[in-house]
Amino acid sequence: MAATVSFPVVNMEKPETEEKATAMEIIRDACENWGFFELLNHGISHELMDEVERLTKAHYASFREAKFQEFAARTLEAGDKGADVKDVDWESTFFVRHLPASNLGDLPDVDDHYRQVTKQFASEIQKLSEKLLDLLCENLGLEPGYLKSAFAGSNGPTFGTKVSAYPPCPRPDLVDGLRAHTDAGGIILLFQDDQVSGLQLLKDGEWVDVPPIRHAIVVNIGDQLEVITNGRYKSVMHRVLTRPDGNRMSIASFYNPGADAVIFPAPALVGGAADEEERAEATYPRFVFEDYMNLYVRHKFEAKEPRFEATKSAIATT
Repeated sequence: MAATVSFPVVNMEKPETEEKATAMEIIRDACENWGFFELLNHGISHELMDEVERLTKAHYASFREAKFQEFAARTLEAGDKGADVKDVDWESTFFVRHLPASNLGDLPDVDDHYRQVTKQFASEIQKLSEKLLDLLCENLGLEPGYLKSAFAGSNGPTFGTKVSAYPPCPRPDLVDGLRAHTDAGGIILLFQDDQVSGLQLLKDGEWVDVPPIRHAIVVNIGDQLEVITNGRYKSVMHRVLTRPDGNRMSIASFYNPGADAVIFPAPALVGGAADEEERAEATYPRFVFEDYMNLYVRHKFEAKEPRFEATKSAIATT
């Protein structure tokens, strides 16, 4: 049973007005205590979002649904025979890389119009991600551009999109849409279905629904922002439940550090960290993002804290 609470929603027009302080306080509280918030009036046209949704749902129906139904039949049969199927996810997905190099032209079964719309939407999401990073810098008291620079590495950030469908499941008790996890990367912007719910986050020991809002963008904090902020901002466990009705669309874009970016707590958030003694006050280790990802892919559906500790141990051993 999900808890009923007032979910943080930010009107992105407000930071440009005399109500900026109120909007910035909502963002601060959301990043520190929720790990999630939603954006309205974010600057991405509703017409573009509607076209993305239409094309994405049509693509699933034309090219992915039949294959998913085969997977669904096997999973349900195994579950009915007593097998534990909690280690699978009831989802159909494909991935699009945008930066540092795009694979959009290589994706099969994606026509030119869908490619062009996807490219346009990704460009808008990238701009919004970078605008948010600037607002987070301001909220944290970091110099302008600090977070974008921290993500850059030698070749810019890593940016990609996971396109998912969560079809109806006749046995929601048997399997989750997506098992509970935190996101490994930086900042995640999600365009989710406004008719079919299912996304939940863990807050104060209870699961809380992320409410579907028409034309909203959901934002969540990844592990790398938790590290850079030295724990001030939190990445939180979240999951997708299955439902017996409705096919939930999810388009999650990940604005992550570059593979060789060195991630560590911002010195300004660790008492200045001018010397080795002060650096010891940092709660989190210093590591290369790609090394963290190599660890994450093996332990995605586990608590984040052992991943941070394993990274510390690897550094100490080195």
